[in-house]
Amino acid sequence: MNELETNIFPITNLKELKSRYRLYSIRGLSQNQEEYDPNTQTLVHKLSYTMRSPVAVILRDSHPYLALPVDAPEPLSPYPLVRATAVFEKTNEIFTLDYENPTPETDALRIRFLQFVIQGVLFHNPSFWQPSPGTPFFERSAVLEKDGIFAYRGYAVRVVPFEGGKLGICVDVKHKYVSRNPISANIKREDFRNYKNRRCIYHYGHNWYEIKLQDHSGLSVNEQVISNGTAKPISLLQFIMDNAPKPLPREVIDLSPASPAIKYMTSRDEVRYAPAVLCYPVFDTSDPRVKPTHRGTILMPHIRRQFIHAFVKANLAAVRSEDMTIQIALTPIVAPKRVFLPPDLAFGNNTIFSVRGTPGTTCISLERLGKTRISALFNPKIGTYDSRPLDRQYMILPKSIWDSYGPAFLNDFKRVMNELYLHELPYNPILITYNDFGLKTYAIQGRAILDAVDSELREPGYGVVMIHETVDRRKREHDQLAAMVMRELCNRKLFVSVIHTTVTKDCYHLPQDAPVGTGYSPMASSQGRLNGYLRNVGITKILLTNERWPFVLATPLHADFTTAFDVQLNTACFAFIGKSGPDIRTVLKTSSQKERLARAQVRQILLDVLRQEIGFGRRTMQTIVIQRDGKLFATEIAGVKDAIETVKKEGILPPDVSLNFVEIPKSSPAPVRLFNSYVHPGQLETTDNPQIGSYYVPTKCDGYICTTGREFYHPGTANPLHVKYIEGKMPFEEILEDVYALTCLALTRPEDCTREPFTLKLADIRLREHAGGYDEDALAYDDEIENKEDNENE
Repeated sequence: MNELETNIFPITNLKELKSRYRLYSIRGLSQNQEEYDPNTQTLVHKLSYTMRSPVAVILRDSHPYLALPVDAPEPLSPYPLVRATAVFEKTNEIFTLDYENPTPETDALRIRFLQFVIQGVLFHNPSFWQPSPGTPFFERSAVLEKDGIFAYRGYAVRVVPFEGGKLGICVDVKHKYVSRNPISANIKREDFRNYKNRRCIYHYGHNWYEIKLQDHSGLSVNEQVISNGTAKPISLLQFIMDNAPKPLPREVIDLSPASPAIKYMTSRDEVRYAPAVLCYPVFDTSDPRVKPTHRGTILMPHIRRQFIHAFVKANLAAVRSEDMTIQIALTPIVAPKRVFLPPDLAFGNNTIFSVRGTPGTTCISLERLGKTRISALFNPKIGTYDSRPLDRQYMILPKSIWDSYGPAFLNDFKRVMNELYLHELPYNPILITYNDFGLKTYAIQGRAILDAVDSELREPGYGVVMIHETVDRRKREHDQLAAMVMRELCNRKLFVSVIHTTVTKDCYHLPQDAPVGTGYSPMASSQGRLNGYLRNVGITKILLTNERWPFVLATPLHADFTTAFDVQLNTACFAFIGKSGPDIRTVLKTSSQKERLARAQVRQILLDVLRQEIGFGRRTMQTIVIQRDGKLFATEIAGVKDAIETVKKEGILPPDVSLNFVEIPKSSPAPVRLFNSYVHPGQLETTDNPQIGSYYVPTKCDGYICTTGREFYHPGTANPLHVKYIEGKMPFEEILEDVYALTCLALTRPEDCTREPFTLKLADIRLREHAGGYDEDALAYDDEIENKEDNENE
């Protein structure tokens, strides 16, 4: 079959759909403001929530307008924003929204309005509950329960554009993990700290929604009084009994007056209270307790497809609201099968592997690509592309580790590194140990590490620091100890990455019947996991930190110069890569903004790099691509353009240089899926994942690439990477092929495939390590079993 099936179901009656909306001129908000993008998002989100109406901001002649349905209430004005105040002035302009023939300014508006209608209809469907606006709709009954954790199946629904200005409904299956039991009805204030900032599902009668707990009120539900918009406050218990949707479920009827009242905040920053016994803790997939349940919810392609089709047939064939009926086809869009081939990859000893069949290379099959990459790295006749000697290396270990399994670990790691990075100077790091016998807190362990380094460090270099998990680190928060160690040692000219004792402590043991003096050795049951861990530590923590690239692109990219960047926790990382070869480097900079960059800062960073790269005649640049992890803000685009214009005036860049902007979102409320469905003669229909490299282009600015697929087996359904073309003149398919080529540069997991391009992956690694939050478990794959757990990115 030469087609791929999507999970997008066309809306068939766009011509019949009409909506009337009014425009309000917005004063006090301008595109030239640094906070324009986040302020616009805040307006749309908060006004939609408070007014319970679809809201959009559109531009006309570069001036922002608020678009509201004609029957919507008047918006609150003036409206406070970040370093700005929006004033809404009602205009006399009332328009009829044409859903079939949109203009550039109404294209996003029609999607917003339809999304609101569909969400509203599903919200009032008693078969489902929705944790918060814009999230999936979950079935009332759990589909799986293990170890006291319920898994609820839900459906994410999103209006998306496709060819010819048409619209469809994208539907995907999601899961949510919730405790079977609520918080104890007798929980004391001193025990509540385990639940502070914890997310729970609040069973407000038959309305279930997600809240974030703040504090134990110290009062019971009968004592805690709330204002009900009347002069006389009433108890929380009485409010629930009077206002919760009827009929009341048993758990509400049986609510004890002595149950504690828990404080939480709404998205409108309003204080609310809920009975502890009606709050069911939520788990995410990073929680080890969820693992058994999560494995049971990983859906193979044919199962996911069946659930999607059944949901659409039962709930979306005709979506009826007061104002319109939306007709949705029961058959999804099918797209022609188009595939990118992986680029050729260059290793050591002038070895190039090719799936394309390039003359003069070693040809391999697509199915063998991953295993070929990892085996080539450890093949003494091939090895890594980059063979420059490493700078001075250090290994900094806790004293308790060195006095136990540390020597065995270090010997094993040196063996792996010397197999991986063949050089006449073997990897033999200088050992520094620190006194870790005090409390495992951020302050005590951090001071011990710095004292040991200050005492023993003689010359600058690179290194690895092993640390304990500290007892004062909160779940899901970045590791302050790791971040501080990297920052402070960098100031001492020691550039380190951090590993934890978490994996290694479970991989070594001291045999009980061994003679006295026998050291630790790897446990047979953990040998495969340990090997995989040591290999990945060697690649990500040594080679990539030292910018020694294991393999590089041998097939040139279409772009002459690609810049990818991301911003996390007030730190920005820029990754730069040339047309091919080892021309890769990164730059870390502090940002005044938490998750975006100011115009002047982007300009200066790019100016410094471009002048260095081009000014010394290192390269010519005709085509430049800017990749952004997530949303590209207006200030960032303006900063890039400022830098390009400056170097063009300096004669460094040609006047007709092509500048292209791309967004690569990490996730989507309802991701587009591609299914390879076919029927063999005389057999039932079969559905599996598409070939890796398959892609689908529904619009001129949206593309989806299967960066995972059936050749790299993972339980679950392939989740294509979404690439959004924001601006530029480069052909979109060349943009997509470059993105795919960079995903094949899977330096962090050579034996596998990576979902995002290496440029963004490298930036993400640098940022996570800088913040102390790099996922240790991601390094600990089983080298023998290769047990890949999930491909759904739920």
